[in-house]
Amino acid sequence: MVTLAFVLSSLLILVTPGPTNTVLATCGASLGLRRAAIMPLAEAMGYVLAISLFVAVADALRGNALAFAAMKMLAASWLLYSAVNLWGMPFRTDARSARGSFLRVFLTTLVNPKAMLVGTVLIPSAASVHAPLWIATYAALSTLAGLGWVVFGACLPLGVRQHSYKLASLVLGGFSMAAVASALSG
Repeated sequence: MVTLAFVLSSLLILVTPGPTNTVLATCGASLGLRRAAIMPLAEAMGYVLAISLFVAVADALRGNALAFAAMKMLAASWLLYSAVNLWGMPFRTDARSARGSFLRVFLTTLVNPKAMLVGTVLIPSAASVHAPLWIATYAALSTLAGLGWVVFGACLPLGVRQHSYKLASLVLGGFSMAAVASALSG
Protein backbone atom coordinates (compact mmCIF):
# COMPACT_ATOMS: atom_id res chain seq x y z
CA MET A 1 0.00 0.00 0.00
CA VAL A 2 1.24 3.48 -0.89
CA THR A 3 2.03 5.51 2.22
CA LEU A 4 1.29 9.12 3.03
CA ALA A 5 5.03 9.63 3.55
CA PHE A 6 5.64 8.48 -0.04
CA VAL A 7 2.98 10.85 -1.41
CA LEU A 8 4.32 13.84 0.54
CA SER A 9 7.94 13.05 -0.33
CA SER A 10 6.98 12.62 -3.97
CA LEU A 11 5.19 15.96 -4.06
CA LEU A 12 8.18 17.70 -2.49
CA ILE A 13 10.49 16.13 -5.07
CA LEU A 14 8.16 17.00 -7.95
CA VAL A 15 7.75 20.68 -7.10
CA THR A 16 11.50 21.14 -6.61
CA PRO A 17 13.09 22.80 -9.65
CA GLY A 18 14.97 20.33 -11.80
CA PRO A 19 15.69 19.45 -15.41
CA THR A 20 12.21 18.19 -16.32
CA ASN A 21 10.50 21.07 -14.56
CA THR A 22 12.73 23.52 -16.42
CA VAL A 23 11.73 21.99 -19.75
CA LEU A 24 8.03 21.94 -18.75
CA ALA A 25 8.12 25.63 -17.79
CA THR A 26 9.84 26.39 -21.09
CA CYS A 27 7.08 24.52 -22.93
CA GLY A 28 4.48 26.62 -21.15
CA ALA A 29 6.39 29.78 -21.99
CA SER A 30 6.90 28.98 -25.67
CA LEU A 31 3.74 27.05 -26.55
CA GLY A 32 1.22 28.57 -24.18
CA LEU A 33 -0.97 26.71 -21.74
CA ARG A 34 -3.36 25.14 -24.26
CA ARG A 35 -0.66 23.59 -26.46
CA ALA A 36 1.72 22.67 -23.63
CA ALA A 37 -0.92 21.07 -21.37
CA ILE A 38 -0.08 17.66 -22.89
CA MET A 39 3.58 17.85 -21.83
CA PRO A 40 3.04 16.43 -18.31
CA LEU A 41 1.94 13.22 -20.05
CA ALA A 42 5.45 12.94 -21.52
CA GLU A 43 6.84 13.47 -18.03
CA ALA A 44 4.60 10.75 -16.55
CA MET A 45 5.56 8.33 -19.33
CA GLY A 46 9.25 9.03 -18.74
CA TYR A 47 8.92 8.51 -15.00
CA VAL A 48 6.98 5.25 -15.41
CA LEU A 49 9.68 3.82 -17.66
CA ALA A 50 12.68 5.10 -15.67
CA ILE A 51 11.33 4.30 -12.21
CA SER A 52 10.26 0.82 -13.33
CA LEU A 53 13.81 0.19 -14.48
CA PHE A 54 15.29 1.48 -11.23
CA VAL A 55 12.90 -0.60 -9.11
CA ALA A 56 13.88 -3.68 -11.13
CA VAL A 57 17.62 -3.17 -10.65
CA ALA A 58 17.62 -1.32 -7.31
CA ASP A 59 19.24 -4.09 -5.26
CA ALA A 60 22.07 -4.50 -7.77
CA LEU A 61 22.65 -0.74 -8.02
CA ARG A 62 22.62 0.16 -4.33
CA GLY A 63 26.17 -0.99 -3.73
CA ASN A 64 27.62 -0.20 -7.16
CA ALA A 65 29.17 3.26 -7.16
CA LEU A 66 30.42 2.83 -10.73
CA ALA A 67 26.90 2.16 -12.04
CA PHE A 68 25.57 5.23 -10.27
CA ALA A 69 28.42 7.35 -11.65
CA ALA A 70 27.74 6.05 -15.18
CA MET A 71 24.05 6.94 -14.89
CA LYS A 72 24.94 10.43 -13.67
CA MET A 73 27.28 10.90 -16.63
CA LEU A 74 24.55 9.74 -19.02
CA ALA A 75 22.17 12.27 -17.47
CA ALA A 76 24.83 14.99 -17.63
CA SER A 77 25.43 14.25 -21.31
CA TRP A 78 21.73 14.49 -22.21
CA LEU A 79 21.32 17.72 -20.21
CA LEU A 80 24.36 19.28 -21.87
CA TYR A 81 23.10 18.21 -25.30
CA SER A 82 19.69 19.75 -24.52
CA ALA A 83 21.28 22.92 -23.20
CA VAL A 84 23.35 23.40 -26.35
CA ASN A 85 20.35 22.73 -28.60
CA LEU A 86 18.06 25.06 -26.68
CA TRP A 87 20.60 27.88 -26.73
CA GLY A 88 20.57 28.11 -30.51
CA MET A 89 16.88 27.33 -31.01
CA PRO A 90 14.70 30.18 -32.23
CA PHE A 91 11.61 30.96 -30.16
CA ARG A 92 8.86 29.00 -31.92
CA THR A 93 5.30 28.09 -31.08
CA ASP A 94 4.33 25.83 -33.98
CA ALA A 95 3.14 22.20 -33.96
CA ARG A 96 6.58 20.90 -34.95
CA SER A 97 8.03 22.62 -31.91
CA ALA A 98 5.36 20.98 -29.72
CA ARG A 99 6.25 17.49 -31.00
CA GLY A 100 9.94 18.12 -30.36
CA SER A 101 9.15 19.48 -26.92
CA PHE A 102 7.13 16.37 -26.04
CA LEU A 103 10.12 14.19 -26.90
CA ARG A 104 12.51 16.50 -25.02
CA VAL A 105 10.32 16.30 -21.87
CA PHE A 106 10.15 12.50 -22.16
CA LEU A 107 13.90 12.02 -22.67
CA THR A 108 14.85 14.54 -19.99
CA THR A 109 12.59 12.73 -17.53
CA LEU A 110 14.17 9.37 -18.42
CA VAL A 111 17.55 10.62 -17.20
CA ASN A 112 16.23 12.79 -14.38
CA PRO A 113 17.99 11.88 -11.09
CA LYS A 114 14.60 12.11 -9.37
CA ALA A 115 13.60 8.83 -11.08
CA MET A 116 16.66 7.11 -9.64
CA LEU A 117 15.88 8.47 -6.18
CA VAL A 118 12.27 7.27 -6.33
CA GLY A 119 13.08 3.86 -7.81
CA THR A 120 15.99 3.03 -5.51
CA VAL A 121 15.12 4.83 -2.27
CA LEU A 122 11.50 5.96 -1.95
CA ILE A 123 9.87 2.74 -3.14
CA PRO A 124 10.84 0.16 -0.52
CA SER A 125 12.29 -3.09 -1.83
CA ALA A 126 9.66 -4.94 0.23
CA ALA A 127 7.01 -3.23 -1.92
CA SER A 128 8.22 -4.80 -5.18
CA VAL A 129 4.96 -6.76 -5.59
CA HIS A 130 3.04 -3.49 -5.30
CA ALA A 131 5.60 -1.41 -7.20
CA PRO A 132 3.21 -0.71 -10.11
CA LEU A 133 0.83 1.04 -7.70
CA TRP A 134 3.66 3.12 -6.22
CA ILE A 135 4.91 4.01 -9.72
CA ALA A 136 1.40 4.89 -10.94
CA THR A 137 0.92 7.11 -7.89
CA TYR A 138 4.17 8.94 -8.63
CA ALA A 139 3.21 9.31 -12.30
CA ALA A 140 -0.19 10.77 -11.37
CA LEU A 141 1.44 13.21 -8.95
CA SER A 142 4.03 14.14 -11.59
CA THR A 143 1.24 14.99 -14.02
CA LEU A 144 -0.29 17.41 -11.52
CA ALA A 145 3.04 18.98 -10.60
CA GLY A 146 4.08 19.10 -14.26
CA LEU A 147 0.93 20.97 -15.16
CA GLY A 148 1.83 23.48 -12.44
CA TRP A 149 5.22 24.04 -14.09
CA VAL A 150 3.57 24.45 -17.50
CA VAL A 151 1.16 27.02 -16.03
CA PHE A 152 4.11 28.82 -14.41
CA GLY A 153 5.89 29.09 -17.76
CA ALA A 154 2.72 30.20 -19.56
CA CYS A 155 2.15 32.95 -16.99
CA LEU A 156 5.59 34.53 -17.41
CA PRO A 157 5.60 37.98 -19.02
CA LEU A 158 6.06 37.89 -22.79
CA GLY A 159 9.45 39.62 -22.52
CA VAL A 160 10.72 36.76 -20.35
CA ARG A 161 8.96 34.03 -22.36
CA GLN A 162 10.75 35.11 -25.54
CA HIS A 163 14.05 34.24 -23.83
CA SER A 164 12.81 31.00 -22.27
CA TYR A 165 14.99 28.74 -24.43
CA LYS A 166 18.16 30.59 -23.49
CA LEU A 167 17.17 30.68 -19.81
CA ALA A 168 16.38 26.95 -19.88
CA SER A 169 19.68 26.32 -21.64
CA LEU A 170 21.57 27.99 -18.79
CA VAL A 171 19.63 26.07 -16.14
CA LEU A 172 20.10 22.71 -17.90
CA GLY A 173 23.79 23.47 -18.36
CA GLY A 174 24.03 24.07 -14.61
CA PHE A 175 22.27 20.78 -13.88
CA SER A 176 24.64 19.05 -16.29
CA MET A 177 27.69 20.43 -14.48
CA ALA A 178 26.18 19.39 -11.13
CA ALA A 179 25.62 15.85 -12.43
CA VAL A 180 29.23 15.62 -13.65
CA ALA A 181 30.53 16.92 -10.33
CA SER A 182 28.36 14.40 -8.48
CA ALA A 183 29.55 11.54 -10.68
CA LEU A 184 33.20 12.46 -10.21
CA SER A 185 32.95 12.99 -6.46
CA GLY A 186 31.10 9.87 -5.48
